[in-house]
Formats: sequence, structure tokens, C-alpha cells
Amino acid sequence: MYSGRSRTRALGVRPAKGAPALLLGRANGTLTGVTPAHSPAADHFAMITSWILGGNNQFGTCGPTSVANMRRLVTAYLLGNAAWFTDDQVFDLYRRSGNPHFDPATGADDNGVDMQTMCEALMSGGFAGVKPVCFAQVDASNLDDVRACIEIFGSVLLGVTLDDAQNAQTDDGYWHYVSSPVWGGHAIMSGRYADPAGVTNDRTGVISWQLVVDTSDDFLSHQCDQVWVVIWPEHLGTKEFQEGVSLPTLSADYTALTGKSFPVQPEPQPVPDPQPTPAPGVPTAIDLALGKDLHAWLTHPNRWGRAAALRRSGLDWLDQEGL
Repeated sequence: MYSGRSRTRALGVRPAKGAPALLLGRANGTLTGVTPAHSPAADHFAMITSWILGGNNQFGTCGPTSVANMRRLVTAYLLGNAAWFTDDQVFDLYRRSGNPHFDPATGADDNGVDMQTMCEALMSGGFAGVKPVCFAQVDASNLDDVRACIEIFGSVLLGVTLDDAQNAQTDDGYWHYVSSPVWGGHAIMSGRYADPAGVTNDRTGVISWQLVVDTSDDFLSHQCDQVWVVIWPEHLGTKEFQEGVSLPTLSADYTALTGKSFPVQPEPQPVPDPQPTPAPGVPTAIDLALGKDLHAWLTHPNRWGRAAALRRSGLDWLDQEGL
């Protein structure tokens, strides 16, 4: 059981299985580079005052709980109504993510989740009746791409390795790197950040155990192991998605990885109307003279002897055309 060292804070992320995955980033062209020139600060937590715990005070349900909080944020910002989700809905995803016999009454089969397996369970069975379009991994070491994805999609899922220091730092609402013994793997949802040029320094906000906790860049650099984007149907029509994601590139990568067509096909690009070929005009006497002298120059065995006539015809034609 992933209970950690606190009665009110459980962990629950297994080591990553490292299977092939769809990738999001500027390096492979799936992010266009338009939105990654992101604003210095973004806060997608502002509309929500309460978050879902999902039994993560007792059980290793941090992964499915983070998905529930992600859906809460998506429904708030893109549907205008922040949905609430029950423990039973969180436990359903937990069971489908590798804990089929999990029993909250006894704590049986409480083994945490591998985040990629959980995302695969999301794809096959959805969450609370909604299936994602796809999921993708982001390079955890590239904070600019991570923050770009927060701006495009509103949130990302992080897999982190917490140390004992974070158990103490949680009460202060700020995780930063301090060398200490490893506590364990944990899943959190991020939807807020500020760059060094922003108003809250280098902090990236996350949701853990119903709390908003800021994290420093040095914490993420040392302790963030995985970043996952879940693309929900509501994302597809947003300006941020349309500008920030190259759907043709993402579709091609999806097909190369899975052998299947991407669930949403790129809009066909309009084909410009062919320009009509202008009808040939009636040649003037000067045109005919130039053509005659040019033909003679090209075919005469002594071209230099015909150059003077071609020169005169050429000058007359240029004068006629105003050139």
C-alpha cells in the first residue's frame, strides 16, 4: 500500500514503464511554436476553489485523482461549469489502471499506477463517461515546452519523486529541492506557472491532496520524471489548440505509432483556383519583325552577321513595350 509516511498524504506512482508514446514538443513539430512563446504567467486554478481528494489521503490513487482534477479544470474553463467527481469514479479508473481488485473497505490491491498504463485505460474506458482524443508525453526537462502545454491545454499531469523534504514543505505550500531521503512516486496536476519575468518568480503550481502547492524550477529539474498531456474533445475547437498544435504532424505521428487513423482528421487545406492562362494577343508589326530577326539570328550559321538587325528589332520592341 502506497501510504507514505503521513496518515493524510498517500503516494501512488510506480516507475514509468517506458513504452513508446506519442510526443508533444517543438523539436518534433507537434507544437507549432506559436503558443510556446507563452505569456510570463498563466493561472488556470483561479476559477476553482475546491479540489477532489479521491481517497488519496489513504490510498495510492493520486493518478486517477489528478485526472479527476484535470477534468474539473477542463469543464470549468471550456464548458463553463466545474464538474465534481466522486471517489467511486476515481476508484473505477484506479481499478482499470492495474488494480482490478482494489477494495477501499480493506485496502486490498492498492498498488499505485504506472501513469502511461493509466492513460491507456483512459483511452479505452474514459473517465466519467468521456474518452480523451489521445494522450502524449512531453520532455520533462524542457520547462518551456511544459509551460507551453499548460497554456495550450490548461493543465498537464506530472509524475514526480517526492523526498522527505516535501512532506514537511507541503504545509508551507512550496516544494523546492533539498537533498533528503526518497519518500516515493506521486502524481499531480499542474495548471499554473510563472516564468522568472512573471509576478510569482519561477513557481509552477500543482494540485496535491486537495491543496494548491507551488513548486520551484529546481524541484522540477531534480524531481519531475514524467509529464503527460491528455487531449480531451473540448480542446479541439479552442484557439490555443488550433494555433499551438500542428494537427497534421500530430496525426501522422499517431498513425505511425498506433497504425490507426487519428480520431480527428486535419481540415483539408483549400486548393486555390487555377489561374486562367491569358489568351495570346495579336502580334504587332514590331513583334513580327523581332520574331523574324530573332529566328534568323538563331538559325544563321554566321550569327554575328545578323546581330545588328536583331539589335534594331529588339530596341524597337522594348520601346513599344515601354521597357
